[in-house]
Amino acid sequence: MLILLLGVGTFAVMEVMALEDRWIEVASDIDKMDTQVKRAQYEKNKFYAIARDVLRLAPKDPNAQQVAAEFKLQQLQAAEPTLLDLNAPPTPVATNAAPAEPSAATNSAPVQTSASTNAAPASSP
Repeated sequence: MLILLLGVGTFAVMEVMALEDRWIEVASDIDKMDTQVKRAQYEKNKFYAIARDVLRLAPKDPNAQQVAAEFKLQQLQAAEPTLLDLNAPPTPVATNAAPAEPSAATNSAPVQTSASTNAAPASSP
């Protein structure tokens, strides 16, 4: 009887340890996916902000109208009116600043050095 209890106890401890290892692995996988999900949400919000701006400009600008037609933004607006509501304020997540984890290409403004300015020279020799 003692050998049976010792075997069952050992088996139970091994199962608990295996479940704990699996739990750690799953939690690690979820943490890895969290950054990808945040990046995807950032990119989605950024796309919808740009699409909203193009749709606002489309009636006034033929180039914006051409872009809206090329990317079928009117159909997207008809399919998802709440996402492309032209009267809605801009989404705060969709900015030109780089996200928390920078990627190879960003839309952040270039850094201006102190030597370069947009002012005309004071005088020419």
